[in-house]
Amino acid sequence: MIAHAMTIIVNELNHQLTEAYGMSGEHAPAGLRMLNSGPSSPATGAESATQECLNLTLVNIQEDAALRISPVAPSHSGSAYQTPPLPLNLHVLLTATHASYTQALLMLGRAMQFFHAQALFTEVNVRRESLTQYAPAHALDRLREFKIAFDLYSPSLQETQQVWSSLGSPAVPAALYKLRLLTFATDAPDTKVLPMLERRLPSKPDQN
Repeated sequence: MIAHAMTIIVNELNHQLTEAYGMSGEHAPAGLRMLNSGPSSPATGAESATQECLNLTLVNIQEDAALRISPVAPSHSGSAYQTPPLPLNLHVLLTATHASYTQALLMLGRAMQFFHAQALFTEVNVRRESLTQYAPAHALDRLREFKIAFDLYSPSLQETQQVWSSLGSPAVPAALYKLRLLTFATDAPDTKVLPMLERRLPSKPDQN
């Protein structure tokens, strides 16, 4: 679920950079990569995050309490307990690790402009190729329907320092985003519905 959501975002960003700015090369300009002080092991379809890259890195996950749905749902036999979808906020760090500082700022600005123009991603407004390219192999890990909001998050200076410290990476041109999984559906089988047990309070003893 998380991997597919972020892969779709990266695929859309790479398409924009290629089509709008005529970028081409052996490697895609953006990818999902971990940042650290040493060389990283690239995932399938992604190169090292050491230089000449736009990188999206997951730095934090939070449950969105505002979108939490009550697990109690009606059924033919009365109330039932059914696990609702898990509403998540993903804090994603967008970094530009280019050898040229000017080029890094240029690429970071292009990506930020794209996310500003298209702040909402759904299965309807993304390209079909973005849903399949580098998608998880297992069908249960792939999103079928989704609504993903991409919001720019402005951390304090202290929060920014904590992010770089936790990553163990030198600071580079970067922007922090909150990726909100507003709604999503996978090909996972329906959650088993369990009947609600009636709760009875113990009766008070007769007082004579």
